[in-house]
Amino acid sequence: MNVSLVATLTFALTMTFSPGPNNIMSTSLGMMHGYRKALPLIAGIVCGFGIIMLLGAVAATILLGVVPAIQPFVKYVGAVYIVWLAWITWSHRRDFGAGGGAALTRTQGFPGGLALQFANPKAIAYSLVMYSTFLAGIVRDIPLVALSAVALAGVTFAATSTWALAGAGIRVWLNSDRRRAIAAGVLAAALICTAVELAGLPALVFG
Repeated sequence: MNVSLVATLTFALTMTFSPGPNNIMSTSLGMMHGYRKALPLIAGIVCGFGIIMLLGAVAATILLGVVPAIQPFVKYVGAVYIVWLAWITWSHRRDFGAGGGAALTRTQGFPGGLALQFANPKAIAYSLVMYSTFLAGIVRDIPLVALSAVALAGVTFAATSTWALAGAGIRVWLNSDRRRAIAAGVLAAALICTAVELAGLPALVFG
């Protein structure tokens, strides 16, 4: 029981705190507007992530036979959406460190964070793996599934908040257009790399 719990926690922490669309977008908003104005995006991410966890639990018990057929479609749609987020990040480079005066777009608020989860293959794959392996023993217990989804969403809140706070912490460094462009470029490149990896392009080229 303890070994299983340790393995589950290790998997959850590794997946949620590692670089990905959620954490990169949270860092971006932290840099642009500070942590407080990144909270709507984080709230959207957390709510959407909780929903994805619940859907993953259902898929692990009922739809596993269908998932392989739709997985490529979700993967490519998610990759395109993440590339679009990279463009949004780059196009708002002058807002980095600009403070609270800059207007937030829908992609940077609650709707954007919520929508990102449904085009985020990392979150979808995470939910399927979590409930088909680590938490397979509870998938038929609805209260436990709901409780676990809330707990996993809480871990995601901790991860995205950590990344957003890190972004907010370096805002004082973003005191020139060149530095803002560097920061935005790094984050946009990270998003593009994530999209490329999720689309499986390295495997097509080198495999």
